[in-house]
Amino acid sequence: IRRGLYKGPLNVNWVALSGGFDNPDPYSMMEFIRLLPDGSTLTLESLMRATLPVNTMAIAMGLHVRCGIEDTIWGPTGEPMSSVKQIEQLVRISHELGRGVASAQEARAIFKIGTQYQTTEQTLAELRYPTARRPVRPALAERKVA
Repeated sequence: IRRGLYKGPLNVNWVALSGGFDNPDPYSMMEFIRLLPDGSTLTLESLMRATLPVNTMAIAMGLHVRCGIEDTIWGPTGEPMSSVKQIEQLVRISHELGRGVASAQEARAIFKIGTQYQTTEQTLAELRYPTARRPVRPALAERKVA
C-alpha cells in the first residue's frame, strides 16, 4: 500500500482455524483487531464447532461474518445444517443483538466494491494509515555497547 502497488479499500478476513493459524478465541480475535488500521473492513470466520461462537462474537462487536457449508455442515448440537439454515440463524442472532442485516447493495457499499483511489496518499488517508512512518531505530546488534 505504501509503495503504491495497491490503491483500494482494505477488506480483511480473520480466519480462525487453529493448527498453525489463529485460534478461535477472544484473545486471538482481539489481538488481530488491535493490529488493523482504522479504515479497514473486517470479516470474521471459522470452521466447524467454532463457527457459531466466532460469528456471534463478531456480530456483538459490530463486525461482519461469513457462514455456509464451506465452513461447517453441523449445527451446535451436531445436527446437519445447510447454508440457508446457518444464514437464518445468524440473521436471528443479529436481530437479537440489535444489529441489522445488510442488503446486497449495502454490502457492496460497506466493502467499497469497485473503489480505487487515485494516489498512494489518498489510499493511506482513506484507510487511516499514518502517511509517514517514524524512522526505524537501528537493530540491537548494530547499537554501540557502553
